[in-house]
Amino acid sequence: MRYARHATLVAIGGVIFPFVFGVWLTVTFGYADGFLEPNALFIGAVLTATSIGITVRVLDDLGNLGSSEGVTILGAAVLDDVIGILFLTLIVAVHQTGDFSSVSLGFIALKTFGFWLGLTSIGILISKRISNVLGNFHSSGSALALALALAFAAAGLAESFGLAMIIGAYSIGLALSGTPLAHRLEEQIMSVYHALVPVFFVVMGMMVDVAAMSGVLIFGAIITALAIIGKVIGCGLPAMVTGFNRIGSWRLGLGMLPRGEVALIMAGIGLSKGILGADLFGVAIMMTVVTTLLAPLLLVPSFRNPSSGRRGLPPP
Repeated sequence: MRYARHATLVAIGGVIFPFVFGVWLTVTFGYADGFLEPNALFIGAVLTATSIGITVRVLDDLGNLGSSEGVTILGAAVLDDVIGILFLTLIVAVHQTGDFSSVSLGFIALKTFGFWLGLTSIGILISKRISNVLGNFHSSGSALALALALAFAAAGLAESFGLAMIIGAYSIGLALSGTPLAHRLEEQIMSVYHALVPVFFVVMGMMVDVAAMSGVLIFGAIITALAIIGKVIGCGLPAMVTGFNRIGSWRLGLGMLPRGEVALIMAGIGLSKGILGADLFGVAIMMTVVTTLLAPLLLVPSFRNPSSGRRGLPPP
């Protein structure tokens, strides 16, 4: 809570700059006819993603997870994902209705935000009861199976409202994250995680049409560069306003840089819904791979500098 204001401003900047860059560049290169075209909006949404897992691992290894920068990155990344998923859901819903008028856009935005807020709020209110009920099942794997069933049910509910299923599952995850059930399931979920993640990456790789990317390599290189600049500037400038110096702002920008699995999930949804073609999907994969590999290489040296990232504070 101490860094909630800092994280909120960093998250907003880390969404606005990449989103604008992505939409603008897609239209400029002629892959969309206007700024409200679903594929342009979707590329912008993919650029907003942040994979917090990679940054957390690096910060934890360096012993800086509890630092001012570490805590701010954690909070900002969570907000980043929420905003990005809301964008994603809004774009999918607009694409499905085919109505791009301002009235329709406003209605869908209200429905998207209302559904997310309502489901998350209800989930938080009954989270302890859900945790207690599932905790009463003592047979092996029962709690995990029921928790996954709950996530699938929430995902299906989101789909029934014409929204992307990820928002339903994500809302339930947020609601249950502070319960004893979350800690009980963590070890069991990790075993499922280690089994499914390789399959996920293989499937994403198989969906890339390398031949279709031959004509979009320049576009992919430029959008990757702007994806990097967008996060570093978008997160760094608000950080300087909230009391971080140039070193701290640089660390925050780099910490928010990797897109990882979050961008891959979003890109996969765009391809499956017909919003992205094989060429733009390949560009999204290219951007994700480069930012994910680059972030740790730059983040580690930035934290090896003993200087404090906050203005007026001595080195740690």
